[in-house]
Amino acid sequence: MQPLSLIILATIGVAQGGYAPKESPKLPDGFCPKETGTATATTGECMCDWQHKDGCVGSGCQYQYGLSFYHYSCKDCKCVAKP
Repeated sequence: MQPLSLIILATIGVAQGGYAPKESPKLPDGFCPKETGTATATTGECMCDWQHKDGCVGSGCQYQYGLSFYHYSCKDCKCVAKP
């Protein structure tokens, strides 16, 4: 097999792995209040309105690429209102 063919096959495999799930998870009641965040449609995450490292508090909060968010499985996480 030629090197170019291997590169193309590897790229296709990586691109396919990045898709969001086709069905959204069942989110718990009260998850991601609209006053402080927005729930994603398919991944079950709450994107905090205040995009700052302090925009989310709790054990499962994440701050990546300038975005503050948490997954619905984090029971003690919540977004913080922008000061």
